[in-house]
Amino acid sequence: MMNESRAVALLGQVFGCEPVETREEYKFTPRSRGDDLTVSIRKTDLATTVTALNEKSRLESLWLYDDTTMEILTREESPRFMRTFSRHEKIKLRDRDNGVLYEIISASDEYILFFLDAISEHPNARVFLHGRNIRPWSAAPLPEKTSTVFEIMRRAYFRITTLRITCDSKTSASSMSSLANAFFFQMAFNTDIIFVPQKEIDSIFRSSRILQMRRNRPEEIDPPRRTYNKDLIHHYLMALSTENPFVEYLSYYHILEHFYEEIFQENLVLLIQDQITDPAFSYRRKKDIRGLIKTIGKSLQFRDDGITFSEEQALKLTLMRFVDISNLVDDLNSYDPSIIDYYENNKVGFANAVELDLKSGDNTRIYKSLSKRIYVTRNALVHSKDGDKAKYTPFVDDHVLAKELPLLRFAAERTILSNSKIIE
Repeated sequence: MMNESRAVALLGQVFGCEPVETREEYKFTPRSRGDDLTVSIRKTDLATTVTALNEKSRLESLWLYDDTTMEILTREESPRFMRTFSRHEKIKLRDRDNGVLYEIISASDEYILFFLDAISEHPNARVFLHGRNIRPWSAAPLPEKTSTVFEIMRRAYFRITTLRITCDSKTSASSMSSLANAFFFQMAFNTDIIFVPQKEIDSIFRSSRILQMRRNRPEEIDPPRRTYNKDLIHHYLMALSTENPFVEYLSYYHILEHFYEEIFQENLVLLIQDQITDPAFSYRRKKDIRGLIKTIGKSLQFRDDGITFSEEQALKLTLMRFVDISNLVDDLNSYDPSIIDYYENNKVGFANAVELDLKSGDNTRIYKSLSKRIYVTRNALVHSKDGDKAKYTPFVDDHVLAKELPLLRFAAERTILSNSKIIE
């Protein structure tokens, strides 16, 4: 439950200052503004917002609802030349037959307070609240008419938009969720304006965590000392340019996939060479020839009158060639110290992919589990036949898939680095 003191503390974190309490209001002097401007909120107004929030329930991680309303955090993913929606504009559709109002609108006061509270529970909350993911106060003009602190945050700090559904009568959360999906489809089908529902907080923090690991100021970056495979770089840039976990995952996967055929064939050649050069091997003995055929048969697969190889085996060989487990562990620990335990204790739910114990010290076992987790997850993304047990549902499973992105990103980065050349 939210209370007044908690709400004041959260507002103080956003403005980067200690709140000053008077008889009737709380005052804040935003640190990043660089002047003596003070903003305030009346205690009665804050109490009203806190009460409104406490009357609502939480669905998923970032949805807020009560008996007649639901507010869903959204992200626009329309093609850039189609992005005509502004956060200062509203989209409003009224269904008079069914008594439902749909609005794409700036977040309500109670949603902003709820959002701040949700952020504060995250390990990277300090980074978010101290300016990396909010619009700096000093960079934004102050609204001419401001009635509440929340209006200032809407205009000068947060770029968050919500779908707000308001029903004339009591409606279940599941029904309102279905109405939300219908609205998202209606907008996309008719206008190509695409709003994606956001369910989990981790997607907001992924870039912040990477920024903490790397040099994020251009003046701190050295000029390139190596050249890289252009095909790999294009896939890498595709991964980083999207906010869609599905596209990001497959783009990283394509970096590894680039080497499958070459590495698999090299490995098979070595296996055959070892066998035919063994002093016990004789081409005159049928038994030895049958053994050679068996070795080749285990590595190759026969499908639709064609011959192919095991992609999962090729993935494992690629990882063994280019990704050192100790480096991968270091990358993951720098990104999020808790994520290695997450991989050890959790399967990939929608894919039923295996747990991964990166701390076991048994590299043979680690590479086997790592390749299986990545490959089975990839299959669940690209195979979506109705009735399949392991299948990915867009947006519904994004919060699970997002957890797998650091693992694959760092593996892909190590692969790119392993295939680079020093500039001479």
